[in-house]
This record gives sequence, C-alpha cells and structure tokens, in this order.
Amino acid sequence: MGTRHDPQSSQPPSPPPSPPPSQTPQTTTTTTTSTTTPELPQPKDRHTMNISNRQDSILHIQADHTISIALSSSTESNEDPIEANLDIDQTPDLLMGISEDSGETKDSKESKDSSTSERSDTSTVFGSVALGSIATNLTKTGKAIKGAADRTAKNIRDTADDVTVRTIAVVKTVVPVATDALNVILPKYEPLPHDTFLSLAFACSIPAILYILGFTKMGYGVQVYQFLSTRVEHHSYLIGLGLAGFTFLLYLLDVQYWKSFCGKWIRRSLYGFVVVGTTSLLLGISGQHPYGPISIYLVLSTLWLTAIHHTFFKNMTTRKYVSWLSGPLFCTSMLIFLAWFIWTFWRDENEWTTSIRLIDASSTGCDADFTDRESCRGDQVGGVCFKPNGPASVYFPPGCDLNCRDVYSSCLNTFIIWAGPFLVSAGLLFLSFFTTFVGGRVSAEEEIIKFTKIWLFLLFGMWVTASLAGAGPGFTFALAAITLAAFVASGVFIASSYKRIEREERIKTLWDTIVLKYGSYLNIIRGLLVVTCTPVALAYVLVSGLKQRVRSLKCFTCSQPPQSTRNMAKPDRMRGWLTIEGRDLVREFRSWDRASVYSWSLFWGVGFMTLSVLASKFTTLFLSWLINATQHMSLVVVTSIMVGVGVLMFLLPPVPGAPIYLTMGIVIIPVGSETLGLVWSIIYAMAVSTFLKLLATALQQKMIGGLLMNQVGVRQLVGVNTSVIRAMKLLLKEPGLSIPKVAILCGGPDWPTSVLCGIMGLPLIPNLIGTLPVIALVVPTVLAGSFTYMAGIENDTGTSIYPWAGVGATISIAIATLVLFGNILLAAYYVEQTVSTRKDELDAIPIDEEVRIKEDAEESFRKAYEEVTNWKEVPLIMNLILTLSVACMIGCCYLVQLFSMDCFVPYKLTDTIAVELHGNWLNLVKPLGWIALSLFTASLFLFAVFYMWAKGKANEKCRKADDTTTYGDEIDL
Repeated sequence: MGTRHDPQSSQPPSPPPSPPPSQTPQTTTTTTTSTTTPELPQPKDRHTMNISNRQDSILHIQADHTISIALSSSTESNEDPIEANLDIDQTPDLLMGISEDSGETKDSKESKDSSTSERSDTSTVFGSVALGSIATNLTKTGKAIKGAADRTAKNIRDTADDVTVRTIAVVKTVVPVATDALNVILPKYEPLPHDTFLSLAFACSIPAILYILGFTKMGYGVQVYQFLSTRVEHHSYLIGLGLAGFTFLLYLLDVQYWKSFCGKWIRRSLYGFVVVGTTSLLLGISGQHPYGPISIYLVLSTLWLTAIHHTFFKNMTTRKYVSWLSGPLFCTSMLIFLAWFIWTFWRDENEWTTSIRLIDASSTGCDADFTDRESCRGDQVGGVCFKPNGPASVYFPPGCDLNCRDVYSSCLNTFIIWAGPFLVSAGLLFLSFFTTFVGGRVSAEEEIIKFTKIWLFLLFGMWVTASLAGAGPGFTFALAAITLAAFVASGVFIASSYKRIEREERIKTLWDTIVLKYGSYLNIIRGLLVVTCTPVALAYVLVSGLKQRVRSLKCFTCSQPPQSTRNMAKPDRMRGWLTIEGRDLVREFRSWDRASVYSWSLFWGVGFMTLSVLASKFTTLFLSWLINATQHMSLVVVTSIMVGVGVLMFLLPPVPGAPIYLTMGIVIIPVGSETLGLVWSIIYAMAVSTFLKLLATALQQKMIGGLLMNQVGVRQLVGVNTSVIRAMKLLLKEPGLSIPKVAILCGGPDWPTSVLCGIMGLPLIPNLIGTLPVIALVVPTVLAGSFTYMAGIENDTGTSIYPWAGVGATISIAIATLVLFGNILLAAYYVEQTVSTRKDELDAIPIDEEVRIKEDAEESFRKAYEEVTNWKEVPLIMNLILTLSVACMIGCCYLVQLFSMDCFVPYKLTDTIAVELHGNWLNLVKPLGWIALSLFTASLFLFAVFYMWAKGKANEKCRKADDTTTYGDEIDL
C-alpha cells in the first residue's frame, strides 16, 4: 500500500523493508489524488512512488538511494521553485528515468512490459525535473562557494592586517631591548673596509686553525697528545729544570737592560730560547696538564697579531691597530664556535659520550686509577679490562663491571681535546674585549666591568658543562689556568704593542683612576696580598739582593740598568743591598697603613681557615655524627630537633639561611628515606626548610623587631640611619607585594630585614607571602645537601650506588649560589635605584636621633683608634706582636692549603667516628694539622692582645677629649 507523506515534514518517509531474494515480488497499488499527472505503476519491492497533485505538488521517489524533489506548481511565485537532495551516485538512474531495477527477476520484468509506454512518459518528466534540479543546485552551490570565498578572503585580510600591526608593535618593543642586550654582550668594534676586515679576520684565524688541527679532535689532537705523552713527557722535568735555571740566570744578568745593538739582538735571541723552552715544557706535560697547549695558543696569538702589526701595518699607531682587531677577533670567535657546533652533531663519534671518553682516554696520556678497582685491570700492564667496539662504543667482557669506567674519572685530556675549539672561541672573545678597552674607543672601566660579567658567565657555563660531562674536579683548575693564560696573553699584547713610556703612562692612568674611585677598599686588597703573597715577596727581595751583588761587579758593559740604581742623589739604608726595583717595592710597602692592612690580612686568614677547616672538616664531622645519632630516631623527632636548631641559628644576626637548608637536606634524608622513600623525603626536607624560614621570619619580626624596637642597640645593629636601610624602609612601606618589596624580603640579609619589618610595625602575613619565593633558593640548596649525602652511599663492593650524585651536588650548589647572589643583586639594584631616584623621599624620613648620638660617639672612637694605631706611633713591642700574629696566620694558611692530606684524615659525610677515626673524633687531625691549628690560635691570641691595647689607648684618647663614652666593643675595622 502506498505511503502518504506530509508536505510539512522535513524527512522523507522510510522505505519499506525489501523482501528476501528468494521471495517473489508482490504488486503494490498506487493511490493518486489528482488526474493532472499520469498514473505511474508501483514497483513491488525497491521503488515506491507517491505523487500528490495539489496547489503545491510533492513528489517523492524512494529507492535504495533516495531522491526527494519538491516542485512548485505556482507559476506566479518568485520563490525558488525547486528543492532537491540528490545522491550523485544515482544521477545516471535519474537521467534514465530511474525505471530499471537490476535486482528484479525475469518474471518481474515480464510483468512490467505491458506498461512500457506509460513509464516512458514518466521517465521523461522525471529526467527533466532532475536536470532542472541539478542545474539549480549547481547555481546555488556556486553562489554559496563564492560567498564563502569572499568571507574567507576578508577574514584573511583582516587577520593579516591585525598580525601586521601586532608584529610592528612587537618589533618596536623587542628591537631596542635586543639592541641593548647585544650592546651588553658584544664588544665595541671599529667599522672597517671589507677588505681590511677580512684580512685581519684571516690573520686572526691562522693560529686558531693551526691549534684546532693539531690539538683538538676536529684535527689530529688524539694522535698528537699520544705522541707527546709517550715520547716527550719523560723529558719534561729535565726541560723544566733547565728552563728555570736559564731564565733565572738571564734575570740576574739584567738582560732586559742590554741596550747596545749587539745586546739587543742577543737579548731577542735569548728571549726566543725562553719562549721555545716554555712551549716545549708545556707540550711535554700536556699528558698530565692538558690545558698547556691552549695556554700556549693564547700567548702566541698575541705575539702573532703583534708581528702582523709590525709587518703589514707598521705605519699605523698601536692604539688604532688594536682598536681594529676587536671586530675580526669577535667574528673569528663566533665562526669557530659555529663550526665546532656543527661538527659535534655531524657524526656520532664526534659527540661527547662516556664511550668516546673511555676510548680516547688511554690514547691521550691518561693513567687509569685502579684504587679499589683491581678487578678492572686488563692483561697488559696499566691496561683496562674493557675494549673499544667500533668508533663510538665500548665492550665490557664478562667479569669487567660497568663501574670500571670510573678508572678514567679524573682524566681531563679527552674533554679538553673535544672542547678545544670552544676554548679557542672563548679565548678570542677574551682578546676581542681586551682590544676594545685597550684601543681606547670606550671607557676602560665600563668595558672591563661588562667583560668581567660575560667572562664569569662563560667560565660558569664551561664549568657546569664539564661537571655534567664528568670532568668537573680537574676542569676547575683548568679554567683558572686558562684565565691566567688569557691575562698573561693580554699582558704580552700590551708589552709587545706599546713602548715602555706608553705602558707606564697607561698603567699609571689606570691606577690613578682605581685609587680615586676605590681608594677606601685598597687596604682590603692589600691585606689579601699580604696573607697570600708574602712568601713570594720575601723570595723576590732575596733575589733582588743577589741581583744587586751581580750589578756591583759591572762585568757586562752592554747592560745599562737604571742610573738611579748606581748613583742615587739621596742615599738610604737599602742602597747597595737591593736593586732599585726592590727598593721601590719596599718603599711602597712601608707607605701602607700597616696596622689596618695587617688587620685585614688576619680577617682574610680567619675567613679562609673557617671555610677550609672549620666549615669543611669539622662541620662534616659534626654532621656525620648527627646522622649516625639520629638514624634510629623517628622522622618526627629528627624534624623537631632540626627545626629547633634551625630557629636558634636563624635568630643569630650573622647566620644566613643557606647552610641551614643544606643541613636539612643532609640530615633528614637518611631518616626519611626509610619511611617516605628517597624522593618524598627530599620533598619533605624542602617543605620543612620553607616552613622554618617562615617561622624564623615571624619570630625575628615579632619577637626581636616588635618587642625590642625601643632598644637603641638593636636599631643600631640593623642600621636604621644608613641610606641602604632607609631605602629598604621606603620600599617595604609600599602597599601590596611589588617586585622590589619581594626582592628585598628574599634577597636582603635575613636578620636585619625581618627585624626592620618588626621595628616598622609592618603586617606579618603579607611579609610571609612575599617571602615565599625563597623556595627558589631552598630547592637547590636542599638538593645539594641530599646529593652530597647520596654521593657517599656505597654498596658492599665499595662502589657508589648513586655515581651521578656528586655531579648533581656540584650543579645544585652552583644553581643555589646563582639564585642567592641573583636575589642579593636584585635587592641591591632596587635599593640603589631608590637611593638615586627618590632622594627627596629618603630625606623626608626622620633620623633616629638616639642611634645617631651613639654612632657619633663610635665615630670618635674610630678616629682615635686610627690615630693610636698609626704604625709610626705604635710601640715596638706592639708592632712585633701584630707582625707575629700575621706571620702565624700566613703559616697556618699555607700548611692547610699545601699539605692538606698531611694535616687531616680524609673523612666523608657517610663515614663514622667509630670506624674511620677509631672512636675518637680528635683523630681527624694529624700532627701537622695540630701545628696549623696551634698557629691559628696563636695568631688570634696575639691579635686580641694588640686590639685590647689599641682599644684602651683609643678610649684614653677619647677621655682626654672630654668624650667619656666608650663604645669600642662594636668597632668595625
């Protein structure tokens, strides 16, 4: 039966289910409601037609693929007459009238032969309708596509315009910032003609290319180092001894003063022998000290550039030539770095891996360390058990443990050879900045400060890279040697480029500038020189006396030392005993304020002994005892103990927070790892450290600053009248949590900052929230402590369970140091900016009169102390006491530094007093160590005697000046 469809319906009727193929199709009667359309036969199974003729006729054709066509019969309407949904796959059937059914049987076809003519007419009608529908739909589709394309194009244009506007805005913002950044990083260079620039760049690259080919892995570095270690190294001691004797002889003979024509040629030849001998020595010991060749390269590069000047640019002034070199040196540096970077990733064997390090170690002169690793020995004498397996892999046979790769852990050769081009690039960068301020184009002070920052950053980056690569311990000394070589090369550049008068004038100008700006700090530097260089200075004075004896013989007529050495208008006590150079040095030393200089040298010595002995040896001993004492306690008890100790330490003004966080990472991890696991115990230590910092901040602010704000001594200890504290006060009073305020809370000194907040009556909660970024310091510091403990954990065979922990501790300490100093510098920046830009607001802050009165009294005491400690006014006995104190301090520092293994027993954090020290902690110190500690104690006692005498004399002087207040207890020397 036919199906009638509602014209308002949006969905065509569902076709009836098709009968199974085995059944005979049945005939279905078609019902019509209008005579205007010829009657159409109904297919029995697959086609159903329902034609309804009204004012608007709806024609539905349903098949396996449905076609619905709505034909409007109203000729007067302007509306779209046709709506069609067509399946393109069925279009051929429509064009043919959609009359055949390929699935019908022969009986079905015979039953439809009788209605062929009627179906032909119907097919014509439907074909016309279908063609019209297709044409109309194609037209509408084209219009829709065109409209969509227009809208898309408009959107693209709008987006492009918006992106252009935003890009221009970003460029206008970024370009100045990038330019300023480049000005900070890049050296100032002289614009040059292209041919001159390329010529100088080529000249700068020649020594670099020769070094890279001969001493790095980009060339034949492995083969060269192997040759030097096997053929030359055993002659190096003889070369060094001969070179030292020859150089000393030249110094005694005043070869630098040979002024005659023949003397000049002989002098230059002798200097050439010294250079050759020094080069041979450094190459000979390169197997044990692989930084020798790079040091030679830096020095010889400056001599090469000087030779280029005298050969090709001899008519040009030295200053102008030097200023020209900045750009070519920098360009060469960047090109070498780029070439090395590309080479590193070009092939697998060019990368730095453990396998590459082990393969090249024995070939480059490294000796395997079989201490506690006897099983790692190979069949050959000095050989190892593992073997190369291709260019970039190593084979460990059965019985050869993977830990055997640590036999070359101290080998620095392979890393220096691999990173050689980068070191060359860094050296050229050094010379590029050096030529900038030597050339005089910019302020020497400004350029030196800029370069110092960049060079320190490069050194830190190289050190971190070497630590990650497993070459950290030796590379630290290598960096110091390379830096020293760079400065020596700079000195050679000046000495060879400028005449003596020019050198003296330039050095004098630079020194006058330093004295003018930093004269108040010179005694601090002089104190450091006294405690570090006194033995060297004494040796120089002795050699100077011997040299004066040789001069008095007058055996070499070609030698012309300074006239003032032989004929002095004003004789002095040293005439005839020391050379003029030695006498100048002694006069300079005698002009110092020796009481102040000696005092600062003692302070330097105390700092060194504190860091190298008290903080290093005895702190390790105490922490190991604490770990063993608390390892059987619960985590809650250990945490309570550490929080209590930490609070007490935080309440002491000089104690910073970093050592406390470090201790947390060391002590809590052994206990917490048993219950929480290793990772969660580290996180727990970080949380406890952060809580401790916040608790200490609250106690310092409320208990000390809030309760003791009326105490003059507390306010003076904070320094409420200083410009720095006044600027901090101004910034801390600002509402909210600004960046300067947070920088001061996190980067300012712990005790003064928190106490100052209490004195000012600031709310506690905002300050605690502003202190939370201190987590950036807590995390790496706790990690450093945790990794330090983990590095000492070993299994039954003595192998470290966490071999990477040592490097991790080193990197964590470096990061913590950067964060700490970064916070300090950021706080100092905002404070300095406030002092310089908000002077009126600072002046409006009232002065604490009580503190000012006390400070004035102490200033009178300081002046009196300086007067009574004038070296010429100090009695001889006090001079001897202070001098002896300095001598004892120098002696103990040299003993601890040069003979550390003979002074103290090696002791690690995971060791125990019962095992390593046989139950007595005093066994940590060896006899020579007791001598060093005795000298240290004697030095402090003697200085205390001198200070008490000077303090009494200063108070007496103040009383004579009718100043009866004595505040010498808080003197700042």
